[in-house]
Amino acid sequence: MMLNQTRFNQLSESIEGINPKTLSARLKEMEKQGLIERKVYAESPVRIEYLPTNKCEALLPILEQMAAFSMQYYPEVVFKDGKPKTFRQAIGRQTKRFQ
Repeated sequence: MMLNQTRFNQLSESIEGINPKTLSARLKEMEKQGLIERKVYAESPVRIEYLPTNKCEALLPILEQMAAFSMQYYPEVVFKDGKPKTFRQAIGRQTKRFQ
């Protein structure tokens, strides 16, 4: 898989300004739709990780295209400085679709 498994706090910290209740609701909906798998580890304290499914991986090219479009045509909404950026500039990694 291209995406990494992630814990709730990692997701919360990576999404600027998201309310924990909102994040929890979105994760539950994504799990219900088969986009992510929630894995619970019987540890103390309990550890929960979210892993993308193949269905989620299949959506990645579409989401990357939508992000690239928004970055180019609506930078004032996407970026604090309001300046357009390429997908690679904003994400800081290369993908096959945006090299």
